[in-house]
Amino acid sequence: MSVSVLQLLLYVVLIGAGLYCFCLSRGKPNKWVLFVRQHLPLLIMMLVINTLSFGLSLKKAQDNYQVNRQSYGGDVKEYGFRITNDEQETDYTLTVAPRKLKPKEADERMESAFKYLEDHLKGDNPSFMEIYDNLDITLPHDEYPFDMEVIPDNYSLINKDGIVRNEESQLKDAGFDGTELLSGISSSVKIVLWYGDIKREKNYEMLIFPRKKNEWEKQLSAVTAMLERKENESLYEDAFVVPASYNGLQIVSLNDSGLTPMGVLVIGFLIVGLLLLREMETKRQQELLRRQDLLYAYPWFINEMVLLLGAGMQMKNIFTLLISETGKMRGDDHRRFLIDELKQAKHGFEIGMSEGRIYYELGRRLQLPCYIKIMNLLEQNVTKGSKGLVGILEKEERNALVERMNLAKKRGEEAGTKLLGPMILMLLIIMLMIMVPAFLSFA
Repeated sequence: MSVSVLQLLLYVVLIGAGLYCFCLSRGKPNKWVLFVRQHLPLLIMMLVINTLSFGLSLKKAQDNYQVNRQSYGGDVKEYGFRITNDEQETDYTLTVAPRKLKPKEADERMESAFKYLEDHLKGDNPSFMEIYDNLDITLPHDEYPFDMEVIPDNYSLINKDGIVRNEESQLKDAGFDGTELLSGISSSVKIVLWYGDIKREKNYEMLIFPRKKNEWEKQLSAVTAMLERKENESLYEDAFVVPASYNGLQIVSLNDSGLTPMGVLVIGFLIVGLLLLREMETKRQQELLRRQDLLYAYPWFINEMVLLLGAGMQMKNIFTLLISETGKMRGDDHRRFLIDELKQAKHGFEIGMSEGRIYYELGRRLQLPCYIKIMNLLEQNVTKGSKGLVGILEKEERNALVERMNLAKKRGEEAGTKLLGPMILMLLIIMLMIMVPAFLSFA
């Protein structure tokens, strides 16, 4: 079945369905009418698609086809065709070249291209008689579809890309003397344009001068010349002196010392920063040690309070007794931080500070929740009486003992973790002691 027949059948089906549903059907609609009405957008879309397909069929059925070429300097394009008869068909790809210039048009455009080069070849230089910088060897291919060949007469001065090698040191190495550098070095560039069999060429004469230097380059050149001159003049001497400044520039030796003023400054700031970090880390470790010692001292503190309060002793005397009992404790005793705070609280009693205020400040200095809780109880004891205080403290004592066992267990685990590193190191040493002799025996 051909495409045209299928398109006509689709037109008949789509139009017939529309007429039946909206013009010919009467009364209660059946399921087909409801289906068509519900899917009306799809039917319209199919009708539009079929119309587009029909239009493309009419276009392909034309007698002639227009093949468009790219303009001058354009790209090669490919066009596909299907060649058929009643029995066979095959596909063919035709390569279409861009439009070519007629000989007269090519000559005119080549003259225009040389005029373009006349204006642009010198680049940023004032003229062809004053060449200080690189040449601009570019030709817009879309406007001038020619192959271009660049032939400098001296490749040591100019290469085919228009790069001019005119640094003063380069020119001297190439054998040009000071007179030539001042008067300019004569050179030329030949441009050859090709278009098929058509060939045109033109020669551009120019004078090349040493590349201009900015103020910094001039000063730097004078300093480097001075250094080289001093080195040449002192070939038969043990040493020679280099000035600290010359021609407005400062000269600093990099061989006397590896340190520079900026390097010393940077190293100094690094050292100060590391010292600050060390101080911060030391303070953090001290605070951590203080918290740990306070936690370890808490069960002892609560146990002593329960015993002494049960014996009827007042808190002021309890603090004094605890301080006196630990007067000869070692420097690493974990109770030392707690005793220091108790001494400050005892001083508060001696200067007449209120008892509630003393407990409040003591809890805030100790900072740990367990101490704050106990000090709050003692502060309430001052205002509400001591009824039930010993029972609460006994309960807290039992909790403190459990916490102490947990802390001991945690410290044991930490000790085991710290020993893991030395154990791994010892294992590596033993492995080396076994493996090295084994490898040496095979060598």
